[in-house]
Amino acid sequence: MTKRIEAIFREEFSYWGIELPAENVAQRRRGKIVEKGWAIWYLFGSDERGEYLDYYASHRMTEDRHIRIYSDGEQVTLPAIRGMRIGSKNPEEDARLEAEHDAKNRETAEMLKAKGFWFEGDEPGGVVINRYLRMKGAGPK
Repeated sequence: MTKRIEAIFREEFSYWGIELPAENVAQRRRGKIVEKGWAIWYLFGSDERGEYLDYYASHRMTEDRHIRIYSDGEQVTLPAIRGMRIGSKNPEEDARLEAEHDAKNRETAEMLKAKGFWFEGDEPGGVVINRYLRMKGAGPK
């Protein structure tokens, strides 16, 4: 059942040769991979659709990604902290757009912390710096 999940995850990170640890997959145990510039938090779960793997991947050279992979191969994009935002030439509208962007990032940060997908101190420096900048120095409470 998890073979498809493993294969999709492996393909996503094939360029870097990153795979889920076999023992964590066998035991459906959460974990974190810190390798080749990546910090990848993951956990296994199930819902009405079946078994899944949620992962949150951060690298200094990409936008963060938060993905759920179901055992049937379907992938669902979940909320992730964003660096890019929509802007406007109109100062009032731009301020509103920035406030909405920042609020969404704070909301997402709280959800990630609740899932256990937050910093533990062993993440690559570029990942930490990007998160700090995207969160404007703020983090979850």
